[in-house]
Amino acid sequence: MVPVVSPPLGVSEGYVQDGPGGSRPFDVTTLEGELRSMWKRAGAGSGGKANGDEARSAVIYRAALSNLVVPLDPALAPRLNPVLLDVTRMHPSRLFSIEAGAKPKGSGLRARIGAVCHRRESGGGLVCSEQIVLESDPSSAALIPSAIRSLLVGELPVVVLDFHPGLGVPWVLELMQMADVILEDSCVKEAGREPEVWRSIRIEGSHKIHDIAWSRLHPWRMVLAEVFDDKEHLRALGTIRHVEIGFTGPGGPPPPAWLLAGWLMSRLGWKPQRKERETLVLHSPSGPVTLALRGGRPGEGRVLELVRIRSEDPHPLDVEILHRGREETARIVTRKPRASSAEVPFPYRGFAACIVGEIHRHTPNRSLEEASRAAESLIRLWDGR
Repeated sequence: MVPVVSPPLGVSEGYVQDGPGGSRPFDVTTLEGELRSMWKRAGAGSGGKANGDEARSAVIYRAALSNLVVPLDPALAPRLNPVLLDVTRMHPSRLFSIEAGAKPKGSGLRARIGAVCHRRESGGGLVCSEQIVLESDPSSAALIPSAIRSLLVGELPVVVLDFHPGLGVPWVLELMQMADVILEDSCVKEAGREPEVWRSIRIEGSHKIHDIAWSRLHPWRMVLAEVFDDKEHLRALGTIRHVEIGFTGPGGPPPPAWLLAGWLMSRLGWKPQRKERETLVLHSPSGPVTLALRGGRPGEGRVLELVRIRSEDPHPLDVEILHRGREETARIVTRKPRASSAEVPFPYRGFAACIVGEIHRHTPNRSLEEASRAAESLIRLWDGR
C-alpha cells in the first residue's frame, strides 16, 4: 500500500489515498469535486516530456464496470480489504467501502477518496478504480444508503457485497433494495444464522442473491464429477451407503460442507430420516445412507479438506478425495474395486476470484437453490428440529 500522498497525485501500482487530510464530513458536492480534481492531477502527473514506451506506460485508464458497495464489519475490515483490492484488479468498479459504527460518538458520517490501480497485462499504463470509504458513528449509520445513492455511477449495475456478519441490519437492507445483484457469504454470518442466506435466495431468487460459499465448492464438484466419469464408478452412485465430509478447525460444519452434502442429496434423490450419534441417516431408493461431517482436522480456518464415498454390492466403491490449503492438486485414493492413487488438478480459486465469478453470473443457479434447500433440511435434522 502506498503512503498518503500530497498533490500533485502520483499514481502508481497499488493504493493511493488522495490528500493528507484523511476522512472529512460527508458532502456529496465536495466529494465529486475531489474525485474530478484527483483524476485531473493524476493526468497531469502522468504527462510531461515522456514519449514512446514511457508515455504508454504512464497512461492512466479510469475504469468502472459496476458500482461495488461493500458493508464491512470493522472487525473484519483488515482481513477483507486486501480481497477488495484484488477484486478491483479483476473487475474494475467504483468501490464503496462502508464501516458503520467505527467512529466515536458525535463523528457523524465521514468519507475519504482514493484510487486502486494495477498495471495492464500488456504493460501499457495503469487501470484505476475509484474507492470511496464511508465511516460513521453508530447513530449516523442510517444516513449511509442515501449517501451511496447520491454517488452511484449512472447506468452501471449496483452490486452489494455483504461482508456484514449480522442479518436484518436496517441500513444494509436499504442498500440491498437498490442493488441489481447481492453477493452474500454464508461463511461470515453469525453462527447458527447461515441458513438465513439460503432462505433469502428462495425469496428473492438466485439470479439476484448469490452465496460465495457455493462458488468455493466448484473445484470439489468438478473432481467428484471426474471420479464418476468412469463407467464402473458411475454404477456405484446407486449403491452409496456412506459419505464422510471432513473439514479443518473446531466447531460445527461450515456452510460449504452443508452445501456439498445438500448437493449430493438433491442430485441423488436422498431424503433426511434421523440422526444417530454424530451421523445423519438418509433414505435413498436403494437403501440407507449415513452422512458424517467431521471437523478438527489441522489447518487454517474451517474449510473442506476430505470427501470419502463408499458404495456396497453389487457395485462396490471406496474412494477418498483429499485437498489441503491452496494446493493446485488433490489426491484421489481408491480402495475398491481396485486399489489406486492419483494426483489430479484441483482448480482452486481465491476469495477474490470467487467473488468476481459470481458478479459475472447473470442466470438463476438452480443447483444452488436445490442444494441449499437440502442443506437446510440436514441442519434441522442435525439440530434435532
